[in-house]
Amino acid sequence: MKKVTLIIKSKKHENLIAWIFTKYNNVSIFPESNYLKVELFLKNSEIKSFSSCNLRKNFGSFTLTKIEKKDWVNQNIKDDQGIQTEFFYISQGLSKKKSNRKFNLIIPANNAFGTGSHESTFLSIICIEYLIKRKHYSSFCDVGTGSGILSFVLNKITKQRIDSIDIDNNIKKTFLKNLSINRLTNIRFFNQNGIDSSFLRNKSYDLIVANILLITHKKLVKQYYNKLKNNGEIVISGILTDQETEIISIFNKFNFNLKKKFYSFKWVGLIFAKKRK
Repeated sequence: MKKVTLIIKSKKHENLIAWIFTKYNNVSIFPESNYLKVELFLKNSEIKSFSSCNLRKNFGSFTLTKIEKKDWVNQNIKDDQGIQTEFFYISQGLSKKKSNRKFNLIIPANNAFGTGSHESTFLSIICIEYLIKRKHYSSFCDVGTGSGILSFVLNKITKQRIDSIDIDNNIKKTFLKNLSINRLTNIRFFNQNGIDSSFLRNKSYDLIVANILLITHKKLVKQYYNKLKNNGEIVISGILTDQETEIISIFNKFNFNLKKKFYSFKWVGLIFAKKRK
């Protein structure tokens, strides 16, 4: 296995980042002081089809590092410290660490985004907890569900049915496995692009959560508005702090009011309410 490290200093690479997330499974983004560092882990079989020329053209340069073999089982157990929010303790289920939180979730590391350790997922959970303490909701949709973690959080807290949506059908098996591990029911997975489809034609929601990239939020904002009930809320995550002004401006144009925002490192979680027409 090898690690490709890319340095991104311009917003113009947003489309390429979205493409990388679509094409490859093991991708991480780390915001630095004035740039983004992207780490991409490739199996030896993937190296042959890896387009270094395309990356040089778009990024200028990158580094390729060989990953030495190690006892990954023991390393994963050591690294599984879990995360805690007000209501949840979320881990891969490898360590024996005890928690006094009301709810526990096990989300093994896999090819679906969302173990809880990333700032954008953590912020989404913080936003959900903030809202659930203040208002009763009866209908929910999780857009870009990935591992299913936000759907599971919603289901654990509310005991209500959750509609979980993801464009990538390859993660469905992982989603269902995580569902079984956590012994959860009443959560439906839909493989589709966005929330405007025949399956959900007559559905509308009190609360939508969406932890995805800015470029996808921009494409879906009209669907968000159409699928939310009047005075319904939406949790938006996957947004870097230097993208905050742009996303707020876009949502304001679609008749959304910003209600609350939370920060973690270089990321922001936003809560918008749909205005009445």
